[in-house]
Order: sequence, then C-alpha cells, then structure tokens
Amino acid sequence: MSNTITQPRSAQQRSLLANASAGDVVTLICAAVLLFSFVALPWVVEAGSTVAGVSLITSETLPISDDLWAAFTETPAALLLVPAASLLAGLAVVVGLYQPRYRRPASWIIQFAGLMGVAYFLLFATQDRANTAFALPQFCGGGFWLAFFTAALLFVQFFFGRPTAMQEATSYAGHPGALQQAFGGMMARPWFSRTIAFVFRFQSFFGLIIVLLLAITFSPIRNDANIFLSQRNISNVTRDVAETGILAVGQILVIIIGGIDLSVGSVVALTATGVAFLLMRDLMPAIPAILIILSLGLAIGWWNGWTAERFRIPSFVTTLAMLSIARGVARIWSDNIAVPLSYGAGGADPLFEVIGERINGVFPVPAIIMFIAAIIMSLVLQYTGFGRHLYAIGGNQTAARLSGLAVSRIKIAAFMLCGFFAAMAGIMHAAQLNQGSPNEAVNYELNAIAAVVIGGASLSGGKGTVAGAIAGAFILGLLDNMLSLNNVNSNVQLITKGLLVIAAVALQQLRPRSAE
Repeated sequence: MSNTITQPRSAQQRSLLANASAGDVVTLICAAVLLFSFVALPWVVEAGSTVAGVSLITSETLPISDDLWAAFTETPAALLLVPAASLLAGLAVVVGLYQPRYRRPASWIIQFAGLMGVAYFLLFATQDRANTAFALPQFCGGGFWLAFFTAALLFVQFFFGRPTAMQEATSYAGHPGALQQAFGGMMARPWFSRTIAFVFRFQSFFGLIIVLLLAITFSPIRNDANIFLSQRNISNVTRDVAETGILAVGQILVIIIGGIDLSVGSVVALTATGVAFLLMRDLMPAIPAILIILSLGLAIGWWNGWTAERFRIPSFVTTLAMLSIARGVARIWSDNIAVPLSYGAGGADPLFEVIGERINGVFPVPAIIMFIAAIIMSLVLQYTGFGRHLYAIGGNQTAARLSGLAVSRIKIAAFMLCGFFAAMAGIMHAAQLNQGSPNEAVNYELNAIAAVVIGGASLSGGKGTVAGAIAGAFILGLLDNMLSLNNVNSNVQLITKGLLVIAAVALQQLRPRSAE
C-alpha cells in the first residue's frame, strides 16, 4: 500500500494561484478578452448592422456592402490568428503554472501569441493602405478595437519586469559645506539653518511667486486694467504651459534616474502629425486614434530605454538619434506637409475637438489634463515602490542593483512613460492648433528640461519632484508672457531663459544637506 499523500485538488489550485505572477494574471485576462471580443462583440459597424469577428469566417452572406465584405474577407485565413493567439497564450500560462520548469519557454510562447494577434492587424493595416476607395477603420466596431489593443498588450506585457522586494531607499546627501563657507558661523544657528533648508526645499515655488509678482508689477495697463491679470491672459498662459508641463512630467522621471530624453520635441511633432493623419485620412474614431498614438509614444520610449541599456549607450546619444528619426518619420508620414484638422461630415471625429477647447470659455482642457497627469505621477513617485526605486537608482545605481532591483527594466519603464507623455503632448498640440505638422515643436525638449531643472531636479539624478517640474513650467510660461506683453525681442527672451537655467543649476550647488 502506497504511503504517498496526494495533495487535495483545492490546495493545488490555491498553490497555483499563489505562484501566479502579475504577468500571468494579465495574460489570462488578455486571452479571455481577446477571445470574447472575437466571438461576441461587433467587429464591423455599417448602417446599424453589427458583425462579430467569427462571423467574418463562418457566415456566407452578411448585411454589409459588397465592397466592405470583399475587403474584410480578402484574407479570411488571417482572421484565425486572433483566436489562435488567445488560446495559445492561455494554454502557455496554464502549462507554466503546472510545470514551473517550463515557465521561461511559456513566456516566449506568450510573446509569440501576442505577435500572432498583432499580425492580423498589421495585415489589415497593409490592406487598408492599398485600398483607396474608402478607409476601413471607420467601419470597425468595438470588438475590432478591443481585440487590437488586447493583442498589443498581450505582446508588450512580456517586457514588464516583476517587482522585487527591497527596503525603502533613502535619498543621498547633496553638496555639504558650500553654504558654510558662504555664511560662516550663521549656519551653526538652528533657526537660520532651518530657514535656508526650507527655502531650498521649495525653491521652485518661491521662484514662481517672484516671477508672478514681477509679471503683475511690469504688466502694461489698458483701460485702467492690468493686462496680465485679465481672465483671458491667465487662461492663455495656462493653456500655453500645458504642453511644456506634460513634457516635464515625463522628463522628470528620466532625469530622476540620471538620464535625459532629447527626443520629446520630435515625438510631439510625430504624434501630432500621426493623430491628425489617422483622423483625417483614415477617418478613425477619436478614441482609437488617441490610444494608437499613445501606444506609439510608449514604443518610442521603450526603444530609447532598451537601446541605452542593451548597448550601454548614454541616453543622451540614443535620444539624440531618436530626435532625428522621429522628425524624419513624421515628414515621410505626412509627405512633408501639415495635415489640417476639420470637423463635421467627411472630417475628423468631433470628439477630438474637445481636447483643445476651454470649459465655459475659461478653463483650458489641456491644462486640466496636465494637472491630472501631474497629480497621478506625484502620487506614484511618493507612495509606490516604483517611485522609490526610481530615486534609489538615481541616487546610486550600483547599490540599487545589488539590493535586488531590476534596474534595466525600471529605467526602460521610465523612458516609456516619458514617451507616453510626449505622445500626450502631441495629441494636445494637434487639438489646439487644429493641425499636425512634422516641422513643429522645435526645441520643446529644451523647454521641458529647463522646467525640470528650474523646478529643483538634479541632472545627476536622485532628486526632483513633479510639483517642482510643473512650477518650473509655469515660471517659463509666465516669463514668456511677461516679456511678450512688454514687446521684448524674442531673442532677448531666449537669452533670459538660458540665464535662468544656469542660475537654477548653480543654485543646486549651494543646496544644503538638510534640504534633501
């Protein structure tokens, strides 16, 4: 009689669930959603008729036009890639959970399954490019778009690292001794030391207050009213700052880890051109177009981070290369001309126009988006492990790696978020100007870096806050507005910005340890 004790099935199931990683759960959800969208949700919408993806294979006649039917059934076998990807990914996760020694090949299979799902949509896009009679995406239903984004997520989730346990990292010290030399024995007095530390900790906000007071003081007066304080002018300043603020939110993440992204200006031009092209050429609905462009930003960020980490190239070099690549792709995409946006019949989705509008004629929607993004990323940096890991890597990358952090993957994630926010700025840029042009957004990357530095971040990494970056963006915006209202030459404005950045960097060298 055997003495082997068989583990109860319920205990085995609990053990499997306990061993499942976040990536496994995401993969199972993606596989289920992908299959559901293919079988039960509409893929084609035309004149009120809905057809699921499986119907395009199984049905002989459908209530859609002959041209559309021919377009979707040009390669019916390719449609099988979608359910095959779903089943293959789900099976790979189950095998990896039951047999841990197969987890690595299972992860490769999952990535391949995601690639299978994306392959159909690449074939669809190729077919759309060849079809000049009409734009296929405008006939696609919710199931089609849900399957597209789910397949893409299934593919890219392979690259996300799993969290590693680590004690909370402490920030490193600044440059002690500089202020002691300047003020001598005054620094020995506790009240003076605390005051200096308070000023340096909130230097960006004190700078913002100073610039605001100067703008009010030197503003022209018209009809006994201060032009700077007029409702319209304040609304314009906030609207103009929104794009720089969004770029600064992404740039601060890269600068915290000791990197830099010089490509964000070109990415703004590329994504602005891309979203305008999708809306006008393909007549794509606003939401899918926005999601595709945001995904493009993530992909560009991943490429910047991956090449820097894989080939041990400074991010300065890789993003400088992307600055040129993105601008060139934008010009090829639009044939080197601007793509104007118009709304209504035969034009872009009117929903996209909302992004560039003002609520009640006062509150700019881009500024609201900027503040929401800033609040979310501030909470992420302050209260999540990912945020603490960014500071730890920027403070001492070697120590962070020895502590068990997946340094390369975290740095790649930071670059991906930077690309994501650059794409968001590009969408806002197109909505505000009602066009996408490959020749716009020149030097936007310098404005973003200047805002982050003025906001108190250190280019050597490990220091900086989102709130400080937003304050820096407003300092630049208020300064531009103040000089423009006083008809100061634009070249003088550029000189003033440069001097301001130098002053902010020089101020970093005087930052006391207690202000960290």
